[in-house]
Amino acid sequence: MVVANRAARARLTVRSVERSEMRWLVAVAAAFLIVHVVAAMIWRRASASEAPLPVQATTISPLCD
Repeated sequence: MVVANRAARARLTVRSVERSEMRWLVAVAAAFLIVHVVAAMIWRRASASEAPLPVQATTISPLCD
């Protein structure tokens, strides 16, 4: 009986450790995704707000004749 009780407690301890580790991994993965989504939004807004550079026609100087 004592051995069976110890084995049951050991299994419960391992399961609770596995659950807490899985929760930790899910939390880290969620934070990773949130940070990258926010960074992408900031990057897109910054690149959209940049004014495009005016295209200048290249002309040959009259001094080159």
